Amino acid sequence: MKDKQKRKKEDRTWAEAARMVLEKYSDAPMTPRQILSVIETEEIKETRFLGVEKGTTQSTYSTRSGSSPLACLNAVLHSNSRPDDGIFYKLPGRINLFTLKKNAHRWSKNTPATEGEDCE
Repeated sequence: MKDKQKRKKEDRTWAEAARMVLEKYSDAPMTPRQILSVIETEEIKETRFLGVEKGTTQSTYSTRSGSSPLACLNAVLHSNSRPDDGIFYKLPGRINLFTLKKNAHRWSKNTPATEGEDCE
């Protein structure tokens, strides 16, 4: 059973992990760093955090691709927050605050839903 759960966690995409976090904590928009923190704390996705590098004060992240989990998550959030087909919504005028598109109407004063658009 644990092998199955571990496999699911490793196979989960950044978009799926971020969606799970934003669904669970839909009471406020979150930054990519906050979303990543929840992903790591609740072990929603394997991030392969290595900790602080010896002799420095900077945290070092490592994944199979060699890129930072925060950079991956940030790219996924931005690329999936496009107006037509994205699942995330970046709050206008705010630096890096995201919510799910279905919750966008609660957080955006300047962007009313267009006619025929489903905001559920």
